[in-house]
Amino acid sequence: MKYRLGLMKKFWPLYIFIGIFGVLSVIFGLYPMLKSMVLSLVDSHTVFTSPRFVGADNYIRIFQDPYFWNSFRVTVIFTVCSVTLNLVIALLLAQLLSYKGIERGLLLFKLAVFIPFITPDVVGAVVWKQFFNSNGALNQLLGIFGIEPVGWLTNGVIAVCVLIFIELWKHVGLYTIIFLTNYQLIDTAMYEAADIDGATSWQRYRYITLPTLKPAFVLNCVYAIIQFMKTYTVSRIITFGGPNYATNFVSYYAYTNYEKMDFGAATAIATVLFTVIIILTLFGMKLGGNENER
Repeated sequence: MKYRLGLMKKFWPLYIFIGIFGVLSVIFGLYPMLKSMVLSLVDSHTVFTSPRFVGADNYIRIFQDPYFWNSFRVTVIFTVCSVTLNLVIALLLAQLLSYKGIERGLLLFKLAVFIPFITPDVVGAVVWKQFFNSNGALNQLLGIFGIEPVGWLTNGVIAVCVLIFIELWKHVGLYTIIFLTNYQLIDTAMYEAADIDGATSWQRYRYITLPTLKPAFVLNCVYAIIQFMKTYTVSRIITFGGPNYATNFVSYYAYTNYEKMDFGAATAIATVLFTVIIILTLFGMKLGGNENER
């Protein structure tokens, strides 16, 4: 007991900061989340009348809604493609940035890769929307070479690919930095020993580099799944869920129900999405823990 009191007296500033963070997390994180879950169990279409408890009716209603299942399907496809593409390109960029020949310009390259991640989401989305518009910069550039304008945002498949590209530009920098940090933790003595044993470059990469990067893979994969499952801004700013609901992600579909003042359905959709993300996150962490044990 005296030992614990001694620690508290010694590290009291730390406990104060932890306490402040905990209080703010409850006020701005836990409470809104629980309030949203409660709201998903009531029939609420206006702020001027008392909500009526309906139990699971909102969930039954959205599970019977084909537009919800379409948005869920679109979100899953978008997430799988985005996670795969981001991790592969981030790994390649990290491999390139770990090359000793670019040590002088390493900081500049790191900034070039990471700056899009810290660019405000709305600003980036607005700029890319102007770039991919039917009369935007890209089609004007194609016109110079006599190529007909492309409906980048009016064709469903192309629009999804455009949003995947934009989200790649936005987020790949973070995953690259995480991979690069793990690269710097690799013991060079392992490579030297492999060279002495006559290992090829592929064998060194497969048996030394990749196993060392497993923690970064797990971290990046979990974060990427969370990030892309809740994608909203690009759909809201660039495509408004179109064309023909091709980019109507779950987050955006919840927002459209909120705009219609169907608060019960909107929060039910958000709760389902939150539950799916939590399950995937726990699965990823469990998988990562098993890999570390091995």
